[in-house]
Amino acid sequence: MRTRRVTSALVGGLLLLGTLIEAYFQSFGFYQEHYVWPKEKYGVLTPLTWQDIVFLIAFWLVAIGLFYLSYRLLKYALRREPITPASFGSLTPSTGGR
Repeated sequence: MRTRRVTSALVGGLLLLGTLIEAYFQSFGFYQEHYVWPKEKYGVLTPLTWQDIVFLIAFWLVAIGLFYLSYRLLKYALRREPITPASFGSLTPSTGGR
């Protein structure tokens, strides 16, 4: 059980770090390419095309999915073990409140 939690912590942490870095570079690159220095094609500044918009939507949907997956993995790795009462599962019979 401990190996699963350590593995999920490592995978979740690396996945979160990789997704954060890629999201940062993607958003910074989009800002630079389309607002600071727009793409120039044959001497004409090109606006966003539908392919750019579809790529951005798909990228952010995948990034949000990876954020959620890393959250669930880290939540599993860092959760506490459930505390069971001493009477639960004990071999001595209870009196039933009498």
